[in-house]
Amino acid sequence: MVDATFQRTGAATAARVPAVSVEVIAGVAAARTAIDAITPDMIHTGYQHPAMLSAWVGTAGCEPMFLTFATDGHGPVLLPLELCGNGVAGYCGGRHANGNFPVGRRADIEALARAGEPAIKAALRAADCPAGSIILERQHAVWNGIANPFVFGTSVQSPNIALSFAIDSDFDTLLTERGGKNKRKKIRSYRRKLDAIGTVAFHHPVPVADAPAALDRFFALKAERFRAAGISDVFGDARTQAFFRVLFTEHGPQHELHALTLDDEIIAIAGTTTLDGRMTVEFGTFDVHHAPARPGEQLFFSMIAHACETGVRIFDFGIGDERYKRAWCDIETTHYDTTIGLTLPGKMRAAAQTGRSRLVRALKSNERAWALAKRVRKALASRS
Repeated sequence: MVDATFQRTGAATAARVPAVSVEVIAGVAAARTAIDAITPDMIHTGYQHPAMLSAWVGTAGCEPMFLTFATDGHGPVLLPLELCGNGVAGYCGGRHANGNFPVGRRADIEALARAGEPAIKAALRAADCPAGSIILERQHAVWNGIANPFVFGTSVQSPNIALSFAIDSDFDTLLTERGGKNKRKKIRSYRRKLDAIGTVAFHHPVPVADAPAALDRFFALKAERFRAAGISDVFGDARTQAFFRVLFTEHGPQHELHALTLDDEIIAIAGTTTLDGRMTVEFGTFDVHHAPARPGEQLFFSMIAHACETGVRIFDFGIGDERYKRAWCDIETTHYDTTIGLTLPGKMRAAAQTGRSRLVRALKSNERAWALAKRVRKALASRS
């Protein structure tokens, strides 16, 4: 796609007041210029952080379609999107961007939120968007006390919740508040299993020089677990792997790998993003050959202790409802999906996506139905 910037307004009629203008920024070079223009006083999540966006836009095959919105008298609000195929545009990062929010200064985002859904949609339909539909998944309804302009009355809840907890004490106190005696007893028992085999070490973080090899180990372990569960490997494509290699080797301490090693071999690993005192787990896995020793639980136990020692205020396990997360967490975050059809095929795609989100959420909300679905999926995988 040719790098280009062009603008249209959605305020041609009284029905589109207050006026909202939309600028479409297409192409890698133009997207990089927009990323470079993000300043420290702008609001964004870790998934819209310049480091994250720069790493994703730099991957082979990325087709950025950034949008900037502005209301009368206010500056731009950036929606960093990419064309994903079939005329659909979504947040940069795809399924690896969990907890999205637009980028901009507080007053500008608030002004766009006041303009509302009709004005935003009218501006989009007046613009020359290369996409037929825009699908904004896993969005925060509120971030830093600011309402998300792109969570509409027509938006639906995302299928999965995110789990986190606050850290306002030292690790010993935190443990006491969360069943510390049982947790310590279990972790000691698991640790003895590993100590009987070899030398155990925790790495917070994995040195940057060792990150490429650590990521290779993660991709291999994760692929094995996905195959066993009958799940498509979302880390398996070359583009995604290249993205994480750049992110965890070139973009500083906000992106770190943590690992548990046995005789210098990684048997559990996790990647985190830390922004404004919030540490979010981006991914994690463990070696199933050591499953009886619960290496993943041991690693998280050590990571949480490390977080307490380094000033982290929120430990966020990210999207997904798992028992080991529930053992720590008392904060549930619901995200929202917004679909906007700009063409007739795009409207059909948007409607289908909304229906799918509702169906998956209903399935996952039914504990028995979801457990059955996972068993069936695993059984099918074992036959293939």
